Amino acid sequence: MYGLFLIVVLVVVGGAIAFIGDRLGSKVGKKKLTIFGLRPKHTSVLVTILTGISITTMTLAVMTTVSDNVRTALFGMEQLRQTMAETENRLAYASKELENSKAEQAKTDTTLAQTRRDLDQLMEQRRELEQRADELQRGNDALEAAKAELMAENNNLASQNQGLADDNAKLVDDNAKLSDDNKQLEDRNAYLTTGIQIMREGDITFRAGEVLSGGVVKCGRSAEDTMNDLRMLTGEAQENIARRLGDKATEQEKQIWILQSDYEQAAQIISESRDDMVVRIVSIGNLVRGEDVRTALQLYRNKRVFNDGELIATKSLHVNVNNEDEVDAEITSFLRDVNGIATQKGVLPDPISGNVGIIEGEEIYNTINDLRAAHGNATIYAYAKGTCEVFGPLRVRLKIIASGVIGAF
Repeated sequence: MYGLFLIVVLVVVGGAIAFIGDRLGSKVGKKKLTIFGLRPKHTSVLVTILTGISITTMTLAVMTTVSDNVRTALFGMEQLRQTMAETENRLAYASKELENSKAEQAKTDTTLAQTRRDLDQLMEQRRELEQRADELQRGNDALEAAKAELMAENNNLASQNQGLADDNAKLVDDNAKLSDDNKQLEDRNAYLTTGIQIMREGDITFRAGEVLSGGVVKCGRSAEDTMNDLRMLTGEAQENIARRLGDKATEQEKQIWILQSDYEQAAQIISESRDDMVVRIVSIGNLVRGEDVRTALQLYRNKRVFNDGELIATKSLHVNVNNEDEVDAEITSFLRDVNGIATQKGVLPDPISGNVGIIEGEEIYNTINDLRAAHGNATIYAYAKGTCEVFGPLRVRLKIIASGVIGAF
């Protein structure tokens, strides 16, 4: 209704102004009036123009006076645009905050749901624990009842024990008689033991501690690969037994008895070791032919003991070269010292002979000749002939330098 009223007012005002302007123009034209010294025709045109301007001016004035929206449209459009832009920005920010709030609410809802599930689980566990506590309480009550029964039984046993103590006193006399019988059995056992020892010393195939086979097994591999190497050493031991016993050896005599647990423990130790291991299969007792070959595994960490050409020992000699026994005794004594040094440094000796090295007969022969050339006054040197590890054997090279001669090998 307000818009319709405004339109009617504008139409009426515009019509009135147009009518007034038309009447003024007609009068100016008839009376030939002039304004500002203009010709009547031009004055009439000016009046018409002024009338149109008045219509527009009055229209805007009325609309501005009557309507706030028109005033805003004419004079506050730029401010309105800025206000609208700020409003849109605030709306966008509010929308973004709303989205973030919705996302947070979704996370909160998820967490709440998980918390409720956890609470349900905890409640279920609590119920189970309460049931378990009830069961334990019932069990405790049963144990208390059993304890009471055991106490009564213990009292009964105590009375029976007293009776047994009385009977034991009677048995003391009988025990004295049994002691005499036991002494006779011990004498009999000593006699039989002596007979067995005599029998064992008569036809001994393998001596206690004798090495049947040996070798170096690599470390850091799987237990299966290590077991295969141990089986190969077992096979070598069986071959050595077969050669020792000859063609008449039975299959039972060739068999080697080693505990499976020893195999597995040795394989585990070698697999986990950082160093290669020397493995020996040795007899665990004097074995008479026909008995099972009972053996054990011996493990030693392998390492290099001597390098090729390394000096092992040296000794000054003063012997009568015309006395062969004295020369042989000095050289044998020196080689025994070399053997002891090598053993102390880690070379494994033979359990039976105690030797660790090998020296060729030609080496001994040349040494004796060099000693004779030095007239028995010389220094003897022993060098490693090739590298030597813990497993051995140590090969030795001898060098004789006559006393008073400067230089070394």
